[in-house]
Amino acid sequence: GTAMHASARPNLAAPPGPAVSPRRRAHRPRTTPSTTIRAVAAESLTRVAPEQEWPPGDRLSFSSPPGIKRQLAPPGACPVVVCPGFGNNSTDYLAPFGDPNSSLAASLRARGFDVFVVDVERKDWAKILGGLLSVGFWTQKSTSDPAYTWYIERLDATVRRALAAHPGATQVDLVCHSAGGWLARAFIGGALNEVKWNSAARRLKGNAKEGDAVPPKHPTPHPSVRRIVTLGTPHLAPPPGANDATRGVLRWVNDAWPGAFYESAGVGYHCVTGRAVRGVAGADAKGTLPGYACGSYAQVCGDGGGVEGDAVVPNEFAVLEGASNLVIDGCFHSMSRVGTYDEPAKDAWYGSEEVVDLWLEYLV
Repeated sequence: GTAMHASARPNLAAPPGPAVSPRRRAHRPRTTPSTTIRAVAAESLTRVAPEQEWPPGDRLSFSSPPGIKRQLAPPGACPVVVCPGFGNNSTDYLAPFGDPNSSLAASLRARGFDVFVVDVERKDWAKILGGLLSVGFWTQKSTSDPAYTWYIERLDATVRRALAAHPGATQVDLVCHSAGGWLARAFIGGALNEVKWNSAARRLKGNAKEGDAVPPKHPTPHPSVRRIVTLGTPHLAPPPGANDATRGVLRWVNDAWPGAFYESAGVGYHCVTGRAVRGVAGADAKGTLPGYACGSYAQVCGDGGGVEGDAVVPNEFAVLEGASNLVIDGCFHSMSRVGTYDEPAKDAWYGSEEVVDLWLEYLV
């Protein structure tokens, strides 16, 4: 079992029975993390395969459930905007390791979707150090500005680019990997509306805006977003006492727009999480995949031993209350080998050709 803090995660237990709307989902006391999340996934997607047992070694392999059909974009499908994860760049989704044919974008385009990837370089993530100038950074009460405004601005620009390329379209679907998911939630909720574009700190850094240069405010939820699909996103803030790598930004997002916040306003929320590695604590696990996963999970939720997830993000923290939540056994976090950005993974990840049809149903 896990020693997670109950207050830090949503109550997602659901009774067995026929599929019902997530809005009418009943809630019961939690059991174990895997049973709890599996209940949500089975209710939302009845074609999820039976849960695999953990073998020696604490890692699962992906196998396609029988009867999964190839999902094709319907006529007039919304353009898809891909939001890269922390430390990733656009190329990871367009041509990872120099191979455009094995990319998430290629898999979606082969199914008829038009794909636009937010323009990010790996070095851009150093911009979050701009938050060092803010009081919030040191008090753990940051908002997305200033550290992540650059990312949300680029997401906004990519949404505009996608709609300009599709004159008949009024909305996009967001497919968000890792941190791209909670940043997209902030975008939908109007994070750019709250930026003080002409602040003293911005003037000091030379990136202040005024007059016509200030982005116009938009209604919330953002009218250009139809659905958001998150892949391995650490949605929930770490429990009190645990290290928060976002310096309070994630807690701000969840306080401002908890769960499937805009579902009643027409935005679809769909969370996908891979159950691939069970964390193992202790010196004996050092240098092993379960040992690495244990450390990574602890960064997200404060604990790692016995915690299940995609080797980077725990299952419990990758789902949202009120969303359609799907668990995929044997699905890893990234297109690159765990702990690297420049070595291809040998395991299936969310964007693998054999995995995408499991969650693309959300977009069709």
